Amino acid sequence: MIDTQENLRIGDYLDQHALDFPDRIALRDAYGTLTYAELHAVVERCARAMLACGLSAGKRVAVLSPPQVDAFVTFLAAARIGALWLGLNPRYQMPELQYLVGDARPDLLFTASVFEGRDYRVDAASLAAEFGIGRVVNVHAVLDAEQDWAGDLADDQTYNTAIGMVGSEAPALLVYTSGSSGRPKGVLLPQRSLLTRSRTQNKQFPGVPFPRIMNPLPINHIGGMHFLSLYAFVGGGTTTLMERFRSEDFVKALHNREINVIFLLPTMFQMIANEPDFDPTSLDDLQWLVYSGAAMPRELVDLLFRARCNVGLTYGMTETCGSVTYAKKAPGAQEVMTKTIGRPEPEGEVRVCTDDGQICQPGETGELQVRATYSMGGYFNRPEATLDAYTQDGWLRTGDTARVREDGNFEFVGRRSELFKSGGYNVYPREIELALEEHPEIEMSAVVGVPDALFDEVGWAYVVPTAGSKLDVGELREWCKKRLANYKIPKRFIFTERLPMLPVGKADKVKLRTEARAEAEKITVQLSGSTP
Repeated sequence: MIDTQENLRIGDYLDQHALDFPDRIALRDAYGTLTYAELHAVVERCARAMLACGLSAGKRVAVLSPPQVDAFVTFLAAARIGALWLGLNPRYQMPELQYLVGDARPDLLFTASVFEGRDYRVDAASLAAEFGIGRVVNVHAVLDAEQDWAGDLADDQTYNTAIGMVGSEAPALLVYTSGSSGRPKGVLLPQRSLLTRSRTQNKQFPGVPFPRIMNPLPINHIGGMHFLSLYAFVGGGTTTLMERFRSEDFVKALHNREINVIFLLPTMFQMIANEPDFDPTSLDDLQWLVYSGAAMPRELVDLLFRARCNVGLTYGMTETCGSVTYAKKAPGAQEVMTKTIGRPEPEGEVRVCTDDGQICQPGETGELQVRATYSMGGYFNRPEATLDAYTQDGWLRTGDTARVREDGNFEFVGRRSELFKSGGYNVYPREIELALEEHPEIEMSAVVGVPDALFDEVGWAYVVPTAGSKLDVGELREWCKKRLANYKIPKRFIFTERLPMLPVGKADKVKLRTEARAEAEKITVQLSGSTP
């Protein structure tokens, strides 16, 4: 039986699910399916093979692959024996792969062969030679019982001893942060923390009789591995792994009633809703549609409130091991679903503090902090960064600015790393973006700080208008004047058909900031050159 309190291990869930519903489909992708009984067998074989390759508790295994069944099998197998698993996004270029592999130093590397015309076997061989990786294995061999990629499998005694030594605090996932404030850092995510967050998520958004989801998020991201896959796995559900996000696939799945729960980013739902064949009534057959990662535009929230499905939102980050605040659809709750990130679950898990450590009163702005109990185990090989990540009384610093409302919900103000000062005032880009996105002719926006000779920094707003919009800068500036203090109004508005996006569906603020600052510098040079 699974320990329902603290001694949680990923392998224990696999054992129990294989006993309780062996014939239920656990994982599927474009190439095949695995029931829970089949998944149990192939994970055990893979774990024994990993041991035979010299992998053991604490050693690293890296996987270069799109979201596929065989990639998730290697994760479960590594967790079984206490090894640390690192997902590598196949869209990474070689310098990115070199940085991550050079930092993590895996002992074993699984790789896809060819994906979207790129041969990853060449990249994998180069990485192995450069960083001394002992063995490179085609990830597709994991599901092929005929391929003996590890030689003799570990015997029963070796295998049972290995899994018996794995504790609930053993880190299972090594996820590198996006690096928006510097070079990416590897975050150690313990099994107990991941499973506790997944159990809470199942309690908040139960799929009946079990969740059936589609997961298009990359394997290097907390969203793809925890928010979707581990949620469904812990709930005894079925996950369809997708190599890439295609909005038309979700429209088809809704029409055919193939899924009962959708977890996605607001950008993805916008794309689904824009599909010609999308029928809003198809949402009525869902049990849950849950979004995270960014605010949902009001018109989409209104669409969801008209549907009969349950709707939820969450807030979390890699370092918190998943979601820590939740909000749900309720009569008259559109404002909560558009303006807040909900409230902590369990209660007392999140607080907002001033820089001197005082708990903020309702309405007061401060840093959002999360209790350490179910948060990360630290940054990989970075003890000083780990120490800096926590307050003196042991709460994780998220780097996010927030405020608590009188009703107990938390308002997300913005990332501290995105904050800029204009004329001595703190400016949070997300506050401006929310004001812009209230305009009926704006689909999306992104605001970045740009150096300014007079005000130190000013905001530049990149705006994606709706199709057929005739919105102009003057009208938009007047819109902002009615909603924002003058120092918050962007100095420049740039209309664009699309924003550069990160693989997880968020605007690439680093790229926008770099482009904006280069453009601002060019303008400054031109102006100075024209001065006698």
